[in-house]
Amino acid sequence: MNLRKALKATHLLLLGLIFSSPLFAQASSIPAPTDTTETVDYAFLPALAYSSDLGLVGGGIMSRYKFADDVNPFFSYLHFNALFSTKGLISSTLLFDKPQFLGKDQRFTSELFVSRFLQSQFYGIGNTDKLPDALTDSSDFYFYKSFSTGVELSFRKPIFRSSTQNRLDMFGIANFEYRTPWGNDSDQYIIQQQPLGVEGTRATSLGGGLIWESRDSEFEPSTGFYGRAGVKVGNGVLGSAVDYFMVESDVRAYTSFHLIRNITFANRLSFNHSSGEVPYWLLPELGGEDLMRGYPENRFRDDNSILLNTELRTWLFDWPEYDVRLGGTLFMDLGRTFPNGTSLSDITGDLKHTFGFGGTSSFFNRNFILRGDVGFSPEGYGIYFTAGYLF
Repeated sequence: MNLRKALKATHLLLLGLIFSSPLFAQASSIPAPTDTTETVDYAFLPALAYSSDLGLVGGGIMSRYKFADDVNPFFSYLHFNALFSTKGLISSTLLFDKPQFLGKDQRFTSELFVSRFLQSQFYGIGNTDKLPDALTDSSDFYFYKSFSTGVELSFRKPIFRSSTQNRLDMFGIANFEYRTPWGNDSDQYIIQQQPLGVEGTRATSLGGGLIWESRDSEFEPSTGFYGRAGVKVGNGVLGSAVDYFMVESDVRAYTSFHLIRNITFANRLSFNHSSGEVPYWLLPELGGEDLMRGYPENRFRDDNSILLNTELRTWLFDWPEYDVRLGGTLFMDLGRTFPNGTSLSDITGDLKHTFGFGGTSSFFNRNFILRGDVGFSPEGYGIYFTAGYLF
């Protein structure tokens, strides 16, 4: 499991208190007119959720949104969580997101995480065959214990902006991550296969790329486009134990139409490539709540991955006087992983697929959306509760 992704996604089905308080702008690095109004939204939330890959999850989170006139999507965002699960997850994440960084039109994000998991999943590299039933039923064969920690710093700056919502940004990223399996024995698949990184590996990388943004909202997009493409390079000069090269791309499109209700048609196409000395946990992967719902986490791993997610989203009930909404989602995920050198005909000839449905809700704060999905695959099903749309 890519735990950094999983922990970021697992913001969970929550019970709690959200409140707002209007504040007037104070002196800061960003001079503001005296009539500028700032709003702060807090979410202090005990956490309760279920995921097929993580089990029953509990803990707590704190989110702080600060909004100010003419600063989009927010003035700043701070998130902290501490979580544990019945499948042996103990983790904590701290994230800070700051548009208008240093008073300029640029954005800075930092994230720190630490995690221990007793049921990380490894199904091999390049293993696309259906899992044997006897091995699928084994509770230990594909699981292993792992510890991981890491930090990621990213910087984003616009290089083009139109009079509408269209903008082109460049970004830079610095990443450090360490992972090590521990306490595992020879009966487990990862010990039998001995992939690169099984003895514990640190990976340090620098990268950058471009982002195209024209969505009408980051939290609840209904129209527009989003595209991101970039590269990462890991090298011993940076303190990395492995040398590798990665390409990551992500294109999203949204359109809306009315059929009894307003419906959003959302699509995401992503492609990831890796080469060099890539530890198994950094390889492109598919499976789980963030990538291919219905397959287990990390079900497919290889040098490359390609994935299409398609969703139909709508709000079925809306009570604006209480700021409460209930909605639903239908979705299909289609993709595969493949080694370097695979021909195009072979790539398109063995695509994996899943489909499913979900429910959404929003209470007291329209930027905070709770989502539950049920995904079905040829190998079983998955149930996921989290916060925010998948993309």
